[in-house]
Amino acid sequence: MLERDPRKRLSAHKILCHPWIIDDRVAPDRPLDSAVLSRPKQFSAMNKLKKMALGGIAEKLSEEEIGGLKELFKMIDTDNSGSITFEELKDGLRRVGSNLMESEIKDLMDAADIDNNGSIDYGEFVAATLNLNKMER
Repeated sequence: MLERDPRKRLSAHKILCHPWIIDDRVAPDRPLDSAVLSRPKQFSAMNKLKKMALGGIAEKLSEEEIGGLKELFKMIDTDNSGSITFEELKDGLRRVGSNLMESEIKDLMDAADIDNNGSIDYGEFVAATLNLNKMER
């Protein structure tokens, strides 16, 4: 799709038929990488101003920069409300093979909930789970 020469570029039909586009399965059932689970803990150690700034930056990032976090958010947000409750987070983490204790999940929830409204919206989720080095760059 990014080929400059239009003669070499894929047609719209070929792009729509490409496996990357038509594959709309849910996220794999393999356990989360330990790095993904450690990022919210690192995020919790930040001060509130830095958390808010990272949340604002996270909402402006492109799909390429975010990776598969949008799909992960949708998978955890089972009621499609646009925010993740504690119960949804707990169930979502268990579905992907995490064996965190309820107190650890509560700590993750508290760390990611920047505005302290009791749920994690998409911007907060992305800010808390993105690689901090990528965010700082």
